[in-house]
Amino acid sequence: MLKSPFKIALLLGATIFSHAVANAGELTLFSRDGFDGREMTLRATTPNLVESGFNDRASSMIVRSGRWEVCEHVGFEGRCVVFEQGEYPTLERFNDRISSVREIMPERGHGGGRHHGGRRGMISLFAERGLEGDAKRLRRDADDFAEIDFNDSARSAQVMEGTWQLCSDAGYRGTCRIFAPGRYEDLGRGLRGHVSSARMVDAEGGGGAGGGQRDGDVELFSSSGFSGERLVLREDTRDLTDFGFNDRADALIVHQGEWEFCKHADFGGRCVTFGPGRYERLGPMGNLISSVRRVR
Repeated sequence: MLKSPFKIALLLGATIFSHAVANAGELTLFSRDGFDGREMTLRATTPNLVESGFNDRASSMIVRSGRWEVCEHVGFEGRCVVFEQGEYPTLERFNDRISSVREIMPERGHGGGRHHGGRRGMISLFAERGLEGDAKRLRRDADDFAEIDFNDSARSAQVMEGTWQLCSDAGYRGTCRIFAPGRYEDLGRGLRGHVSSARMVDAEGGGGAGGGQRDGDVELFSSSGFSGERLVLREDTRDLTDFGFNDRADALIVHQGEWEFCKHADFGGRCVTFGPGRYERLGPMGNLISSVRRVR
């Protein structure tokens, strides 16, 4: 027996709806640290948390799916940071300061701008250390920050998508460094307060989007279990203070080679060598690493 057009349309609509729900992002805010207290789950853009009675009340959160931008003022104004899927038992500088929330949806291809073979990119630059102060968000290359009124202003950054090169001079000249996705609370000597150009680049050893390339030889994480803030290293680092990561690493991944991790700057104090592998917890070296160098 043939189904009626109405039934077919109804079944098709239900399928599309269930697929959309399955792929929608979901974020839960909690009024206390450690996922305690009152909670509110969001699945859609919320430009004003005052209306839900949750303005400036969130102290922890869980991003169950999607990528979410949280902002300190209504209408997505003020300082904003993007959070990936994961658990955040404390919000630190955003504690009791979130007023608007929205999911960052993948961009669809369109004309205009440089997209580097279809890859997307997004970086936020901040005028103060610790992702504070005036901010400038980029989605494409900028070869002269004087044109965007942010020359020699950036002191910290958050890379949400892509791998970016920041340079001290216009035209991608001078001191340049590569920044993979992560939070950089201090751009370090040579770039702190001296960034004049930025562009998307291929990650070292990679040749385009996808492909499972790694970002660097070593990854440091500020929380056990490979969570929290991340710092990617490809070369010897005499003082992690320059990257705002001194005494902060509590987990690490070594992708290649053998690396020595030391308690003091300039490879002083107690040092421990880690070969290729994933180290979910650093035990006695947790939150004590100040310098890193490759030994083999």
